[in-house]
Amino acid sequence: MPSSRSFSKRAVVKRLPPSIAAVCIACAAIYTQAQPASPGPPATQIVRVWAFDGLSAQLLRWESEYSALHPEVRFDNQLHGAAAVMAGLYDGVADVALMGREIWPVETMAYQWVYQQQPFGVIVATAGLHAPGQLFTPVVIVNAKNPLASISLSQLDAIYGSEHRFAPANIRTWGDLGLTGPWADKPIHPYGFGGEDALGVFFRHDVLRSDFKPNPASHLLSDHDDATVSAPQRIAQAVAADPYAIGYTSMPSGSVTKALLLASPSPVQATDDALSDHRYALTRSVWLYFHRTPAKPLDPKVDNFVRFLLTPQAQALVRPADQLLPLTPDLQQKQIEKLDKPMPKSASAQEE
Repeated sequence: MPSSRSFSKRAVVKRLPPSIAAVCIACAAIYTQAQPASPGPPATQIVRVWAFDGLSAQLLRWESEYSALHPEVRFDNQLHGAAAVMAGLYDGVADVALMGREIWPVETMAYQWVYQQQPFGVIVATAGLHAPGQLFTPVVIVNAKNPLASISLSQLDAIYGSEHRFAPANIRTWGDLGLTGPWADKPIHPYGFGGEDALGVFFRHDVLRSDFKPNPASHLLSDHDDATVSAPQRIAQAVAADPYAIGYTSMPSGSVTKALLLASPSPVQATDDALSDHRYALTRSVWLYFHRTPAKPLDPKVDNFVRFLLTPQAQALVRPADQLLPLTPDLQQKQIEKLDKPMPKSASAQEE
């Protein structure tokens, strides 16, 4: 015989007088509606990323780590050549743009035309001496027979430029650089990158101070040329074959050329340590750009991801084996301070 305690709630309601049963049923319905719904999974957030394809391995490491911390976030990656990355941002189809070089003036103009403001970015890594594409930090090389040991940015401007916005006058012979004896009257044969190459634009901006009139004797080689050998390699080969040549390119191997120390103001050798803290004057950075509006908070999904990239956890994922160097704590903090400050109405797009 069933126990009296085994009655169901429905059975109890049936035994109550109809008026009382109706009140109980109504109260139960109100109670059920008042209960908070059980929390479901958070809504998926999609971060649209346009990135330089040469940085894909580093990007995926960052995204994998971030997704483990934030499973509600999904990344939609579009990988392109360096020339196309910024277009995703000013065309409104990307939330962030991970650049394979510095932003170019034409890209800044396009962004300003769409949004009526300067693009905003932070640096998320330092480019090593053999970073992919033309993202690498260049060194200045001469023939191994050349006795010169160091050179300054002002002297490079005097060699490669014509308007000399950084130098007082032309330097056209090795004697102008202080060499004596048989070197004194020998002409300098400069080698560098074309005006449409990432390294050419970088050098013109940072060394020649936007001088668009190069030394007419310069040999400017390009990766846009119809050549089977890359421009960095051809520059190194030219300097190796010519005792009176000078060039800026990737760090050479072998003993037929040598990299000069770069005076800024004291001579600095291009080592990972000197690049990491940006003591080496031609050090380059990996930039991340995103849309930011003055007087408005940054989109939280973008803000959270950008700030993650500036954490020690994310910087520990930057691999020197990929020729990228992590930011020093000081550089990390400077980028965070940029994010914390109000959006400037006008500022250099490449101000670190």
